[in-house]
Amino acid sequence: MKWLVKVLIVVVVAVLLSLLAIEDTGYVLISRTPWVVELSLTFFALIIAAGFVVFYMTLRFISNSWGISGRLREWRLHRRHMLARKSLNQGLLELAQRNWKKSEKLLIKNIEDSESPLINYLAAASAAQEQGADKRRDDLLSLAHESTPGSDVAVSLTQADLQLRHGQLEQALATLMHCRTIAPKHPHVLKLLIRIYSELQDWNRLHELLPLVRKNKLFNIEEQMNLESSVYVALLENATQLEEAQEYWSNMPKPVRSNALVLQQYVQKNLEYGENDQAIELLYKYLAKNWDRDLVKLYGQVQGSDKVKQLTWAEQWQQQHSDDHVLLDVLARLAVRNELWGKARAWFEASLGILPTAASYRALGDLLETLNEPKQAADCYRKGLQLLSE
Repeated sequence: MKWLVKVLIVVVVAVLLSLLAIEDTGYVLISRTPWVVELSLTFFALIIAAGFVVFYMTLRFISNSWGISGRLREWRLHRRHMLARKSLNQGLLELAQRNWKKSEKLLIKNIEDSESPLINYLAAASAAQEQGADKRRDDLLSLAHESTPGSDVAVSLTQADLQLRHGQLEQALATLMHCRTIAPKHPHVLKLLIRIYSELQDWNRLHELLPLVRKNKLFNIEEQMNLESSVYVALLENATQLEEAQEYWSNMPKPVRSNALVLQQYVQKNLEYGENDQAIELLYKYLAKNWDRDLVKLYGQVQGSDKVKQLTWAEQWQQQHSDDHVLLDVLARLAVRNELWGKARAWFEASLGILPTAASYRALGDLLETLNEPKQAADCYRKGLQLLSE
């Protein structure tokens, strides 16, 4: 459409000039001794216009001739960048398809013309890792670091990831410790450190990281609770003194203290140092709010100094958990300890009526022997053995 408009404008101008030339009979006289040149005004105007066009085209040609080498360099550079992008894209595609050797070759090809050599080197290092070429991997990571200033964190994280995938825990830990000096609060650095410390079972270092985990909200509530519980269970288990365990217990967050596994480990530590009454009190307070059958069993196994109080506390739970066979079994054993034979027999029979177990049958058999009922005791032993065989 534009070219049509231009043609129309040229035609109109040509017609107007023609009409002007017909009406105007003027001439131009040029005298230069010994020559005299006489031209029509129209023809002179055409010569001037043609001369201007030739002059303009000449200038354009000279200007373009001067810039042709620069444009040629730009074209060559653009072509090299295009080839580098093509190699990168094909290399990443081969990497996704698990063609490690071909991927590494493509990623390194034309890398000197790549607009993002860091990506090429990191991806090539990953491909080398998958081929088991640790030295080549480390060389590529070193080149990645040199290729892009300020890439320390990215390169270190990639190196640590690759080392972890290859089972090089100590090397990965050293890499992450260096990375942490650069970015001490980087979320992924902290997550990888947690993973390594967990595999190395370095619970003290994990314990040091817990405040940062909570502050930076690295995990959801459930994952964080699982992590903290695991750490504190291990710390309590490895505590060499009761005071050390007590310090962990007093300083841990309240939600963690409400974890049954953590409480169970702390109770076991108290029992290890003869703090039976403290253990009973801890279990009683917990079970009053949180029901847990494993802790109920543990409560029944603890030998408290006040047998009557221990049984009385347990009886308080019966109102809410009257159909819990574990509680009934524990009540029966506590009654035996208090020599309340009738209550003990009734609770054993109630527990067995809900869920028969070999341990309850044996305990009831022992009680019946104490009550001088050998026939009934033998029957209990037989039923218990039958359950075990089944």
